[in-house]
Amino acid sequence: METDPIWGSRFFGRQDILEALDKRVQAFLKGYRQNTGLLGARAIGKTSILQHFLMNYRDPALVSVYVEVQPEPFDYFAQKFMGSLLAGYLKSIGQEVSWEFNALIKKTKKLIPKTLRKMRGVMKTLAANEWDAAFKDLLALTQDLHDETGKKILLVLDNFDSLEDLALVNPYHEFGNALMVQMDTLYWVTSSSVRRAQEIFRDKLAVLFGNFEVLEVPTFDFTACLSFLESRLPGVEVAEPVKKFFVELTDGHPYFLDILTERIRELVRDAKKPILDQAVLIQSLEIELYERKGHLHQYFLGLLQAFGKGRLLHASLKTLLAVSLGYKKILPISRYLRRTSEEVKKMMARLVEEELVEKKGSFFTIGLPLLSFWMRYVYYRREFDFVGRFDLSLQAFRDEVNALVARRIEEEKKEITKRVEELFRQFQNDVVEVQSKQIRCPHFGEVLFKPSNGRVFPVEARTPSARWLCQVAYKRVTEDDVRLFIQDIQKLRKKVHRRIIITLQGIELNAKLLAKEAKIMLWRLKDFNEILELYNRPKVIL
Repeated sequence: METDPIWGSRFFGRQDILEALDKRVQAFLKGYRQNTGLLGARAIGKTSILQHFLMNYRDPALVSVYVEVQPEPFDYFAQKFMGSLLAGYLKSIGQEVSWEFNALIKKTKKLIPKTLRKMRGVMKTLAANEWDAAFKDLLALTQDLHDETGKKILLVLDNFDSLEDLALVNPYHEFGNALMVQMDTLYWVTSSSVRRAQEIFRDKLAVLFGNFEVLEVPTFDFTACLSFLESRLPGVEVAEPVKKFFVELTDGHPYFLDILTERIRELVRDAKKPILDQAVLIQSLEIELYERKGHLHQYFLGLLQAFGKGRLLHASLKTLLAVSLGYKKILPISRYLRRTSEEVKKMMARLVEEELVEKKGSFFTIGLPLLSFWMRYVYYRREFDFVGRFDLSLQAFRDEVNALVARRIEEEKKEITKRVEELFRQFQNDVVEVQSKQIRCPHFGEVLFKPSNGRVFPVEARTPSARWLCQVAYKRVTEDDVRLFIQDIQKLRKKVHRRIIITLQGIELNAKLLAKEAKIMLWRLKDFNEILELYNRPKVIL
């Protein structure tokens, strides 16, 4: 389940985060410290960002120390921490770094004797099995190194939420104390468990939360995905329907993009005219997702196995499978599993806690579309294969992918307003979550286009007690656009209960303020696509 970081020439994007990190280091060296938390899903690229930054950053005034936290005996972690501190110091003075701990001690013996004396004290405490005391002294080593050398320290704790797996009594208490008193150490932490990390910030490090800037690492947006394809597949022609299906399937997840584009590059390497068409796409998905030896097959299998340790694995996986099959609310899931709603709620709570599933109003959805795809079209077929013939099962997989691509082609032919209309017709008094706000979506008796000023055609949806008016903005929204929409609303005799503009290309600041004043909801393309996904509809990819 672990993935290798990407840096150097293969590193792609993330310039906004790299620039933010660079600003924090520059400010730190000038006396202003802003500790930072980098949060994001598994394999989203947090470690790659940090490794790429540290590899390219050079300043003799700063000692960069990178430590990965993982479930292991604490004495292993302690030696890794001390070794990383010594290696970071040697790098800062331009010395060659050894990867053997005793060799690092030998090389720094005459350079930082006071710090090494403190390290020997830590090792004595470790030998006495006083691990909590050793952890306190271990964290103090960064200040000891600063006092001796005058250099400031950047300490990176990758997967810091795993500190609680080191068999310590209260690691976050000691960590919090170090954060408060060691002003010459800049702390960067990462976590793949966003909910858990936020709980630690709020409950364990509450006093320090104001001093922690949280940077969320998202998936690549559609534009970045297309740029990624161009950079990884130079000279390869990509068929338009395949391009959009590929982007939707991977959802801009860097690891998935990297694995699949590498496989595609191998498949088209010897072609006279390399092209990523439907056949090549399906072949790459077969190798990476369907075949048991595929990297992505192994990755997803590892996710399920890690989740299942010490839990009711079979029941939980069947619940996850139900969501992947399109049963996204408690009652349909209960019927599919033939379990009570209370049983399903408990299993869903566990899946949400593990961040395999996200709760969006009354819906549940798998956060990784590719995992959902794998569960539905690979895992489900292998678990419930009553035929037993690999060739028939594989052909069924190919047919299903072809059907999905065909569906996307048909969906692309529709105007987006038509897709809004079809979406509204699916509402069944559900609750959806948009921008952290919950909205009830009525079962509309009538949904239609409503021509207004001859320039735009909003979608109007009605029930006896509610009326929605939704306009799709194909260009960046201006103040004039918002005013025209307000005028259209004022011309209507009956009250409009929900006013929505879908801002496909964004909105100007003044227009945004005007819309807020007029109580108009602004759905970004991301918001609209999240709702489409809840109702099992293809996303809009521009």
